[in-house]
Amino acid sequence: MLRLAPLGHRHTAWLTSLLALNPCENVYLLALLDVTGTAATNSPGGTIYGVFDGDRPVAAYWVGGNIIPVNASPETNAVLAAKLNADGRSSCSLIGRREIIMDLDSRLGWGRPRGVRERQPLLAISSDPDVAPDPEVRLATLDQLPTVFPASVDMFTKEVGFSPIEGGESSYLARVRGIIRGGNCFVRISPTLPSGSPAPRWPATDRAEQVLFKADIGIRSPRIVQVQGVWVHPDTRNHGLGAAGMAAVVTQTRAAGHPTVSLYANDYNEAALRMYKRVGFDQVGTFATVMY
Repeated sequence: MLRLAPLGHRHTAWLTSLLALNPCENVYLLALLDVTGTAATNSPGGTIYGVFDGDRPVAAYWVGGNIIPVNASPETNAVLAAKLNADGRSSCSLIGRREIIMDLDSRLGWGRPRGVRERQPLLAISSDPDVAPDPEVRLATLDQLPTVFPASVDMFTKEVGFSPIEGGESSYLARVRGIIRGGNCFVRISPTLPSGSPAPRWPATDRAEQVLFKADIGIRSPRIVQVQGVWVHPDTRNHGLGAAGMAAVVTQTRAAGHPTVSLYANDYNEAALRMYKRVGFDQVGTFATVMY
């Protein structure tokens, strides 16, 4: 009979080997283990649970602000769902391989989720990009926070469907500040559009300089990173700025010692998917995200 229990330190080698089988799917937990050095992660931020067949772990789940499965199946989902239903609905997202996430969600009695992204191509590149990188893309600095923050808010709102500052901006401002401080925010900032005309005073309405391209390294592990928060100013879209910007992110990230760059995007964002393909990204899987 399958049972659920937190993983212990003795399970670290097992989990590490399992994650390495599909690093693009497992980049979050690879990064976590790189920091903690142990599978025995049980903190206010979350816990790594194992599903055990006797004493042998057969699957793992990160349960925190996100719920992320590793080597899961409908049978192991049933075991986790029993705990999640007993604990009650929480504010979190289910993220991972499409068929596993949709099966897990079907087992939850949490009511209607806030949003469902049922088909998200998982993309990766482990070579130089196929287009020339934009030489104007570089890491944002903290003094550029007032320019970057409005673009980050617009990106989040368009992507998720609600504003991250509905209840006040302090929490999301701190998040964006932390991304910049960590050297994880790539931007092209300019007072002019590539055509040479002045950039409109939007989304940073109080300044001439505007973000024309932005992408964040959301998760960083030694050999692979996951890009999040890609945004291109509406007045520069369909002119190659996104592809050149992503090529710059790939080039600079690989030069910093991370051979593989990955990301996932919504299947209905056809323009973005065409852009990533042009850069040289290949599809390596399909994710789904369910937001509660």
